[in-house]
Amino acid sequence: MGSIEELRARLAACDELVRIDTDPVEMRRIGYKTIDAIVEHLTTLSERPTGRTAERAEMENLLRAPLPAGSTSFEELLTDYREKILTYCFHLGHPRFFAYIPSSPTYAAILGDTLATAANLFLGNWLEAAAAAEIELIVIDWFKEMIGIDSSLAGGLLTSGGSVANLTALAVARHARLDDQISGSVIYVSDQTHSSIDRAARLLGFRPDQLVRIPTPEDYRIDLSALEQRILDDERVGLRPFCIVANGGTTNTGAVDALEAVGDISRRYNLWFHVDAAYGGFAALTERGRRLLSGISRADSITLDPHKWLYAPIEAGCVIFRDAQLARTTFHLLPDYLQEMPQEVENINFYDYGIQLTRGFRALKLWFALRYYGIETFIRLVERSLDLAELAAELMRRSPVIEVLNEPQLGIVCFRYVPVGLADEARIESLNTELVARVIASGEATMSSTRLREKFVVRLCVLNHRTGAGDVERAVALVERVGSEIWNSSRN
Repeated sequence: MGSIEELRARLAACDELVRIDTDPVEMRRIGYKTIDAIVEHLTTLSERPTGRTAERAEMENLLRAPLPAGSTSFEELLTDYREKILTYCFHLGHPRFFAYIPSSPTYAAILGDTLATAANLFLGNWLEAAAAAEIELIVIDWFKEMIGIDSSLAGGLLTSGGSVANLTALAVARHARLDDQISGSVIYVSDQTHSSIDRAARLLGFRPDQLVRIPTPEDYRIDLSALEQRILDDERVGLRPFCIVANGGTTNTGAVDALEAVGDISRRYNLWFHVDAAYGGFAALTERGRRLLSGISRADSITLDPHKWLYAPIEAGCVIFRDAQLARTTFHLLPDYLQEMPQEVENINFYDYGIQLTRGFRALKLWFALRYYGIETFIRLVERSLDLAELAAELMRRSPVIEVLNEPQLGIVCFRYVPVGLADEARIESLNTELVARVIASGEATMSSTRLREKFVVRLCVLNHRTGAGDVERAVALVERVGSEIWNSSRN
């Protein structure tokens, strides 16, 4: 320990050497360059490949560097970002990125996210960011309105994504219905349920055999008769059915379970009713989506992902509870270091309703986008995505070499390239496996694959406000061309 005079001298010397973010002229200069880079990236996406990947060794050679001792110019950082990072990634906002479930944020949402990052507000409690917390409550209420929930008891919070939202929902279900005593309890899911439910159940202590998979018929929606019969069978042998997870748009095909009927079953047997609508929930903005998702408002908990059809930057998930106080009962703790926090229920401390203590201002990007564009814009964008998927399916049905395996309920078309006269399933799978790899490598479009009824199939998911009819037509033509090349070369 030094004297006060020595400490002051050391601090003064340090102040002369270290000055960060104190020059507004330089801050504006590099800030404008950053905005220019963002705009250039977004406005030239369609002119560039959908993306590319690389092996770890190549990335190590390109990017590995010692811990920097000195400073680097901002221009060099931007060059490295463009040439060494963006070049070796896939662009989820590209108009021909049809793999998995894309995310294509709007510019207003990006700017809102940038401002939220700059402000660096703490959204764990009300005391430290009252206005920001109120914005999150407003956004959650807007979501409730979008999916048809009018109860004042309902509420929730924004999460990093659907996986954490599902985990949060099942944690509340476990506490509310089982008092965390999980022995002998059973969760019912369909065979199309997202793997995040399996992961959440595992983290919450459930064994694999406590997660019962109910089969789906040809429409990939949960078999209601099989579900109810399994509940009765489990009750008969002394097990404790406690939760049904229904799908509001599966990842494989976009299928939506019969939510009204599942809600009836859950009420009949007093089970927690969770709807994983991370993919399709915001389709409820449209008339088609509302019909498909009828009954979602009856759920005890709902997962949504605004970084999908509300076009927010990743990360943005959401969980909504029919009775938000059940979430508070599950998560509320009051350690000594939080004694100053307001404990009134009206002044929401979000750490009382979910997993995170430290959490950022996720709501601002949504608040910006919804106010800047208006909800009518998002309704039209969702409608457009649904129409583009139907266009893709119709183009494929007209092709003599493409087999469509599902009706595109919510923007997903599953198909495979099948040459005329080819019936050998092993050869069909091999051909389509290579087709996916070649399509991805081409950079013209990106698609992914899955399995339906043990068949390897290619998935095309339309979820992008930049995608047009020409992009869909180009993607279908690419499948036909690449498939033909593979088939013809295999016969030579």
